[in-house]
Amino acid sequence: MRSKHHTEQREEFLSSPTEIFTTLVKELQRAHKSIDMEFYIFEGDRIGTTIANILCRKSRQGVRVRLLVDGYGSRNLPRTLQHKMISAGIELRFARTFWHSRNHRKMVIIDNHTALIGSINIADRYISGNRLGLWHDAVLHLKDRTINALHTLFEHDFSAKTKQMYITPHAPYSPILYWSECGGGGGMVRLLKDIVENAEKEIIITTPYFIPPRHALDTLLRGIERGVRIRVIIPERCDILLLDDVIRHSISEAQAIGVEVLVVRRAFVHAKLALVDSKRLVIGSANLDSRSLSYNRELMVSTTNRAVCHSSRLFIDRLQKIATRPTQEQTRATLPKFIIRSLRALM
Repeated sequence: MRSKHHTEQREEFLSSPTEIFTTLVKELQRAHKSIDMEFYIFEGDRIGTTIANILCRKSRQGVRVRLLVDGYGSRNLPRTLQHKMISAGIELRFARTFWHSRNHRKMVIIDNHTALIGSINIADRYISGNRLGLWHDAVLHLKDRTINALHTLFEHDFSAKTKQMYITPHAPYSPILYWSECGGGGGMVRLLKDIVENAEKEIIITTPYFIPPRHALDTLLRGIERGVRIRVIIPERCDILLLDDVIRHSISEAQAIGVEVLVVRRAFVHAKLALVDSKRLVIGSANLDSRSLSYNRELMVSTTNRAVCHSSRLFIDRLQKIATRPTQEQTRATLPKFIIRSLRALM
């Protein structure tokens, strides 16, 4: 839901799919000078075609439009739609990362004044759901506060060549932005430690892919040993079938060290966020898994805005109402452990 008194806020927490995409469309249509977009997945379905048509129209109106998508995540973007955007003057590029790394960032920057950062990609399932049910996502809508740093980061990503993949961009210092390069660079690992070390009472995490490596579990354990209550909300089923057993094994490991795990049935929790003591929200593209912590380009933003934290708490409470503690069946892995270990390292 939109934060209260949103017209007075420089930050808004958006969690309704309709609201997220309505805001995105409205901001794109307002663009006067530039639109910079970076997504892992951009598909040629109904919502993808709608967004592409808006971008084409804005480009023809003289707005500089740049679109960066991941070469693997957006591999199904139709060539006809690619050509249509390029013919309209859109600067379209595919991030060519290493085979085991992805450009997983999701951000939109408009006129270097407004930005949206969160977990959504451009595809119909983020609005209408799929076989797993409706998708639950969240986005932070920003104005002014972090745009310079975000713009510098986008410029780096848009111009990066393969040989530059391990170079960290020299963005203006921003205490609320956290990013990692391909190969990890430790950015997301440091963020997880920062979240745990600065929590006083409670951390609530939502993530679709709950496969924390050993060092991440050790970080969570240190928080639990200090008396911090750590709760993780995940979907019952994964959209990548191969990972269901791996996640079940991870649930058992996490529960063994005192992490509370809740599973949401008949829906897919895709939001990637952490709410710390109901006073600090960290939100963006990173999952609590090895790929996000060690391989991908990720982007997270932190805020202590009271209205935003309150809205995110309401979002979490809605998820908790439809969540349950995992049953024995939901934590029982059927694959051999050596296969699970191999998949954890790869996925």
